Formats: sequence, structure tokens, C-alpha cells
Amino acid sequence: MTLLEKHQEIFKTDKPIIGCIHLMAMPGTPYYDPSVSIEDQIERAKREAKILMELGYDAVVFANEGDRPYLTEVGPEVIATYVRIASAVIPTLTIPYGCGVLIDPKATIAVANAIGAKFVRTYVSNSYEGTFGPQSFSPAEIFRYRSQIGAHDVNVYTYFEAHAGVSLDTRELNDQVSSGFAALPINGMLIGGPRAGLPPEASTLADVKKTFPEYPLILGSGGNPDNIKELLEYADGVIIGTNIKKEGYLYNEVDYDRAKRFIDAAKG
Repeated sequence: MTLLEKHQEIFKTDKPIIGCIHLMAMPGTPYYDPSVSIEDQIERAKREAKILMELGYDAVVFANEGDRPYLTEVGPEVIATYVRIASAVIPTLTIPYGCGVLIDPKATIAVANAIGAKFVRTYVSNSYEGTFGPQSFSPAEIFRYRSQIGAHDVNVYTYFEAHAGVSLDTRELNDQVSSGFAALPINGMLIGGPRAGLPPEASTLADVKKTFPEYPLILGSGGNPDNIKELLEYADGVIIGTNIKKEGYLYNEVDYDRAKRFIDAAKG
């Protein structure tokens, strides 16, 4: 099975529209609000999942965006809370789901394995400097860990570029993609803008897809009703978060009308 065929098998469609279910800040993180109970978080996530399913989104991805600034190794309190919330929402889902524990790839794979998520978005290689400090990822350790815990069904979609920072690998993006797919057991790549809510240049997506038509490419950020049709000419799917939130603010709940405008633009 080719990577594109596997991609289509995971999402049950060629170009999935994947809505984010952003969890609120977890215990022990700077923006944690102790007045918001885990039950409150669960109910919020269920409301968001219901909207996305009603509107025809193809998949959802859980993510702990509220835990900013992000860690490359989160604590057990975050993993425990994350799994409890996701596990309460999953029985209500009728579409594929994935997860990401920002920006901890081992926690991401472990959580995905525990909750039965078939795909993850994460980082597995390279070193970066930026808003969240130094970040360095060892693919040898990460994929050995996946094997050690038997998470063979967790399909990894990875970024090659920095998020809110710069990469210490100065090679051209296409060079990184080429060597990444040659050396790493990854299932696809994510390309986003400089930070959440900002899109990459359409020319960047077009160049990567033209060079590597056989590798699944998901737009990781910056989609909106005005640009999504053009970007989906090159991308094999999109993860959408900020644009479908109330007032277009990343940390707000999903807004029904904004989510509808996006899915109508993407599929219309």
C-alpha cells in the first residue's frame, strides 16, 4: 500500500477536512483555570465534536493548545487529564480522530496508542529555536519508543519547519522532506505558516507537492474560507482550528457559523 493509499484509508476520503478540538489549559500549566473542572472540559469538547460532525468534517484532532508555552516533555498530570477528556469524547465520535500533545512526540504517540487514535501531528526530527525555547527531536529515539510500546498503528504526520521559531537545519525544505521520507517511518507531512492561524504561501505547497506527489501533505495552519480552495489544489487535506473559533481566536470554542462557512468553502 502506498502512503497516499494509506492516507485515504485512515481518513476515508482523499482530502480530509480535519477540525481541531482544542483542550483548555491542563493542571500545572500557566493558563490553567482551577474553576474549570475536567467535566467542564469534557462537555466543551463534546459540544465542539458535535458541531464538527453535524457540519460534515471528515475527522477531528485533539490538541492541548491551551497549555502554552509548550514543553518538549510534558508531565504525567497533562497526559492523565488529556486521556480522560479524550476518552470521554471518543464514544460520541462517528468520524476518524487523531491527537497531538504539543510539542512532545513521545507523549503524543503514547496518548494516541492509549485512546486508539490512528494519526498524530507532531515533530519527530530537527532542532529549533524560538518562542518556546530550544527544541531538539531525535527520530531514532522516538520511533524506537513507538516500537517498544507496540504503537505500530499510530500513523505519524510530521512538520519539517519550525513553529514560532527557526530551524537549525538550513537545508531547503525539499531537501529535508526528501531525506525525511527516505530515512524515517513517517506517513505524511504537515506544512503550516509561521504560527497558528497564519497560512504558508500557496507557492510553497505547490512546489513541495509537485516535487513529492507521492507523499501525503496536510495543510497544518492558516486555512480560511477565502484561501482554502486554492490551497487544497496542492494539499491532501487540512487541519483547521483558529478560523473556526468564536471571533477567530484560537483559544475560544468552535463557532457553528464560522465552522460552516469554512466547510462550505472547502467542499463547495
